[in-house]
Amino acid sequence: MHNEKLSLFGKGNFQKIDNTFMVEGHSVLQEVEVVQEKFGKPDTDTFINELRDSIAGYALGFQLVNLDKHGFDCKIAQDRDVYLEVKSASFGADTWQATFNDTTLEKASAFKDEKLYLALAVWRNASDLLFICFGQSEELGDYLEAKVRHFKKGNTVRSTQSVGLSRLVFEFGFQIYAVNKSKTETLELLRLKNRAFFKLEMDSILDIKDFQAL
Repeated sequence: MHNEKLSLFGKGNFQKIDNTFMVEGHSVLQEVEVVQEKFGKPDTDTFINELRDSIAGYALGFQLVNLDKHGFDCKIAQDRDVYLEVKSASFGADTWQATFNDTTLEKASAFKDEKLYLALAVWRNASDLLFICFGQSEELGDYLEAKVRHFKKGNTVRSTQSVGLSRLVFEFGFQIYAVNKSKTETLELLRLKNRAFFKLEMDSILDIKDFQAL
């Protein structure tokens, strides 16, 4: 075995394990487990992803959620070929961005298609969906395709692309849909996060009264 002085060993913020957090968190997970068993969804990551995709998709008028590992996350109806890719961001993250892992040229091309929409859902804690950045853009597909080709030429180690919320709004024309906050509160949250949103007008934010289902 080696004993290397790799920089990776110097990373991290290690703290004493908090017994109270561990006990109370475990209690919550046991309640989650009851729901998992009831609906036959034993994989916890898949369970959380499906739940969040369902909540975001339903808020946008989509009726179907994808239970498979492959394919897009939601479909608007059995008889309509309109699809939704859902990305999630944490309210407490340094930046709100849609992250695309292992994107292929085929998937990048799909974002140029009128049948596909993208949603970036911003969550506070586990269950509080604050707002959704929603839309579609052929230019987004071009951006993803260029990034994939950049990776394939060996210019990056991982095929991961990230698109910030402000870029989705100001460059790709996406709209903000306020879910559990008023339009005014949502705009304040955006401006506190990123000064770029001071140029965002109130009428660029939709709430449940003005959102028109697809």
